[in-house]
Amino acid sequence: MKLTKTTKLSALLLSALALTACGNLSNVSKDGTTENPVFPEINKSEWNHDGSQKGSWVNWDNVAQIEKGMNKDQLYNLIGRPHFAEGLFGVREWDYVFNYRENGVHKVCQYKVLFDKDMNVNQQWWLPNGCGGGDRVTYTLSGDFLFDFDKHNLTKQGEEVLKDLSGKIKEMTDVKEVKVAGYTDRLGSDSYNLALSKRRAETVANRLQELGVNNLSAVGMGESNQVIACDDVKGDKALKECLRPNRRVEVSIFGAKVDQNSITETQQGAGMRGPSIMYQRQPFEHK
Repeated sequence: MKLTKTTKLSALLLSALALTACGNLSNVSKDGTTENPVFPEINKSEWNHDGSQKGSWVNWDNVAQIEKGMNKDQLYNLIGRPHFAEGLFGVREWDYVFNYRENGVHKVCQYKVLFDKDMNVNQQWWLPNGCGGGDRVTYTLSGDFLFDFDKHNLTKQGEEVLKDLSGKIKEMTDVKEVKVAGYTDRLGSDSYNLALSKRRAETVANRLQELGVNNLSAVGMGESNQVIACDDVKGDKALKECLRPNRRVEVSIFGAKVDQNSITETQQGAGMRGPSIMYQRQPFEHK
């Protein structure tokens, strides 16, 4: 039986729609959000071609750098391609399966990234909520939001972020230590970047101490642990913007116990707390 052009076109459209639907399980809004994240079954992961173990053994340092506004190429550079058959067209969510050890115990958790209509990262979901954090809760603060470019004095918005963060830390119990680490991009000399990152970390630690947070330490990491390289970006302005995720301050709280009632969760045990919590451009968007 010969297929007419209309029949062929209809078949192609149905195939395309099927491919699109595979990667849109959670009814993602145009802003890249959902109220009911739907996680695929782990045994359907297609990331592993051999063996029975599903998913990857994740580098948590890379996961901790993922932030709102990143594009798919940047996400792929950090943690690789998604672990499921997400589809080809209009895919608005990527799903991963992460293996890790916590206190010597092999654990598995699922990670979902939602993209807005421009295919930039917006929400991140975890199943179970809080997986990968161990005895540490880490907040990643945008250096461009805390400071003016190439400066270490807090901006007005940076002050608001630290006031909000200090309140969250003081609500935690059994906090043993709070470590503040500063990072820069690769622009400038190694020695200059190391000194700038240290000054920025000390500024944040000193301000948190003034706001009532105890057991603080600060360290400058310079341009180590770069999130994105931007090797192909041309022009000073474009390069500076591309390198923005590298300019950051990480505040890690060790031994903390978090009030589970303060965490956004769904009925299926998923939530938005993973190993690192990224403060967005607006300081009170954080959940």
